[in-house]
Amino acid sequence: MTKIAVQMDPPENIKIKGDTTFALMAEAQSRGIELFEFQPGSLTIENGEITARLCSAKVHPDNPKQSFTLGAPCRQPLNDFEVILIRQDPPFDMAYYSNTYLLELLAPSTRILNNPRAIRNTPEKLSALHFPHLMAATLISHDRELITDFARRTGEVVLKPLSLFGGEMIVRSNVDDPKFTNHMDMLLAHSAEPIVAQEFLPNVKDTDKRVMMLQGEVVGVLGRIPAEGTFVANVHSGGRPVLSSLTPKEEQACREVGSKLKQWDVFFAGLDLIDERLSEINVTSPTLTVELKAVGGPDIPKLYWDAVFA
Repeated sequence: MTKIAVQMDPPENIKIKGDTTFALMAEAQSRGIELFEFQPGSLTIENGEITARLCSAKVHPDNPKQSFTLGAPCRQPLNDFEVILIRQDPPFDMAYYSNTYLLELLAPSTRILNNPRAIRNTPEKLSALHFPHLMAATLISHDRELITDFARRTGEVVLKPLSLFGGEMIVRSNVDDPKFTNHMDMLLAHSAEPIVAQEFLPNVKDTDKRVMMLQGEVVGVLGRIPAEGTFVANVHSGGRPVLSSLTPKEEQACREVGSKLKQWDVFFAGLDLIDERLSEINVTSPTLTVELKAVGGPDIPKLYWDAVFA
């Protein structure tokens, strides 16, 4: 029997209603694949052998009160598995970073998705910088003067941290806003990392899209409509998901990014587009597949495993 291991967030914290990791596991289980889960902190290397404390796992899509049944933990070599999924959420910190190095040492007989080198080298908000001509005006800096000057030249801007996800700590402001300095100071104090300052695109309410990419090809498009009174369209922050499609300009952008994703060996990614411009490339643990299927889009977990075992 095929065995896969999933490096993931603690199962007891998973909200299965909209969780892509759970959906991927459920689809794999429906195909007769044996599931195991492990926490990244249990990863160990000794004398060249990489092991983790794994629990056998069964998922129960129809039982939200007991969505997982886990076996007793047992340390096992990760090369015993045909496929390993890296699926824990950001923040992408040094622990996450170091973990990719360890996983990269596994023998090639075990396929890791996404490729740990690709995860390490394509951080969400930075990898889009490979395509500046596809982006809105963007500054990444920890320098207050430069951020203020950028906002003065650009007008309305969005400020956000580099390493969080799900719409956390994103603010919209301008230099005439009495709270602008406070917003900037809050974000700069959050981390030693630089922050992202980006031109605000007012058409976000009609044009925010998550594009699902498998092996560099578009396989589904989810539109996200901000809740009343906010500009943040992220579904986890209250945005409403709708089935969407791409404009010709967006199709061309996705072809260009998709070609690079193939070069980087990124198996599964989620591109964020706003007003036909690239915002982020999500590779750590792309999500929103459940929401896409719920609004009539394709079943991405099914397409995912079809591609893995093609």
